[in-house]
Amino acid sequence: MSLEIIQFLMSKYADGLGGEDSATIPFIHQFQEIKEDLERKTRFSMSLGTTDLLQESLNNLNDMLIECQVLSKKHRNHEQCKHTYFYSLADLYFLLKTRQRLLRIKRKIRTISDGMLEANPSTGPLNGDIGRWRPEEFDRWTSQAVDKTKVHGVTTQLIEAERMLMEEGQNRFKGIGIVGMGGVGKTVLAQLLFNNQQVRQRFFPRLWICVSETINRGQDLRREILERMLTSLGVEEDVITSIPNSDSRSNSLAELMFALHLQLMGKRYLIVFDDVWSNDEWYENLDSGLPRDGEWADRLAFGLPKGSGGGVIVTSRLEEVAVKMVGEENLYHLQPLTDRESCWAIFMDSLTKDGRMSDHPTITGMKKEILDNCSGLPLAAKTVGEILNGSFPSSGDSRRKTSLSDDSSKASGSV
Repeated sequence: MSLEIIQFLMSKYADGLGGEDSATIPFIHQFQEIKEDLERKTRFSMSLGTTDLLQESLNNLNDMLIECQVLSKKHRNHEQCKHTYFYSLADLYFLLKTRQRLLRIKRKIRTISDGMLEANPSTGPLNGDIGRWRPEEFDRWTSQAVDKTKVHGVTTQLIEAERMLMEEGQNRFKGIGIVGMGGVGKTVLAQLLFNNQQVRQRFFPRLWICVSETINRGQDLRREILERMLTSLGVEEDVITSIPNSDSRSNSLAELMFALHLQLMGKRYLIVFDDVWSNDEWYENLDSGLPRDGEWADRLAFGLPKGSGGGVIVTSRLEEVAVKMVGEENLYHLQPLTDRESCWAIFMDSLTKDGRMSDHPTITGMKKEILDNCSGLPLAAKTVGEILNGSFPSSGDSRRKTSLSDDSSKASGSV
C-alpha cells in the first residue's frame, strides 16, 4: 500500500511542476531537481524506513509547491496591475523558510540514494558514531573562511575584541566572551579574530568548536567534544578509541581530559567555543587550574592548561552562559550596526553575487523598507539578499528565478 501512496504523491507532484506557468514558481529548478532525485530512488526496492521518509517528503513537497504556486499567482496579478516586481517582507520570510525546508528534504533524499539512510531516518546526524559523520557535519568543528571584502561595519569591533584577547601577559590564560542577540554577527567577529594575522602569530594550535546543535546530548556531548579536539590536535583515532566508553563514564572522560591536557601543555593555544547555549556546569570557570585527584572529568577547564598563554573565545546569545564561562569582566557586547550603509552593503553583496541588479529600480525603492526591517542585523540583511538573488528579471526578461544553493544556505555571519 505504501508504494501505491508514493506513486500517487509522485504523480501529483509531477503534475504540479508541469503547469503552464511553472516557470514563474519560486524555486522551480530546485523542485525539479528533487523530482529527479525521487525518480532515481524509486527505481529500487525500498525498506519500510525509506518509504516512510519518501511519503513524508512528498507530502511536504506538494504542500510547499501549492504555497509557491499561490505566491507566484499573486505576483503575476500584482505585476499586471502595477507593472512592478515586488516581494513584501512577509513573502521574503516565507521564501527563506521554504528554501531551508527544500534543502533539508533534498539532503535527506540524496542520503537515501547514496545508501546512507539508517533504519530510523529521524535519527540525529551524529548517531553516536564519530567515525561515520557525514562531511557536512565537520563544519561544526572548523572555522569557515571569511571573505573580508563581504564584511562591513565591524572594523572597530574587531580592534576592540583583539585588544581584549591580547591584553594579558604573554603567559597568562585569557578568555573572552562575545555576546549579543541572534543575527548580530557574533560568529563572524569570532572568525575574523580567529584568522587575524596577529592572533595567528601569537596562538598555536587554534581549534574551532560549535556546540549548539547537540546541547541536549549530556555527557555524550562531553566525550564528543573531547574526542574531536584530540583528533584536531593530531592524535591518532586508534589512540582515542582505545579509551573505552565504559559504564563508568566519568573514568573515560577523565582519561580523555587528561590526554587533552597533555596535548595542550606548554602551548599557547586558542580555542573558540561557538554558539554555546548550555548551562551545564561542565563549561563553567574555564580559567580554573588543575583539579584535585579524581576530578578530571568534572570541568572542561581541567583539560585546558594554564601558565603558557593559552586562551578561549566563547560566543553566545545568552549572556549568563558566557559570564559563567569567562567572567562578566571579559564580555564583549556586540551591538547591531548603526551604520545603515554598512547594512545595505551586506545586503547588496548577497544580492549581486554575479555583479548584476545593483541599479534595479525596484531594489532602490525597497532600500528603506529593507533597512528598517533588518534592524541593523547583518544576518538579516544577508538572508534577504540571498533570497532576492536572481529573483528579479533582467532587462527584457519577465521570467522569475529564485536561487537555492547549498552554499547560500550556510549564511556566514550566523550567530
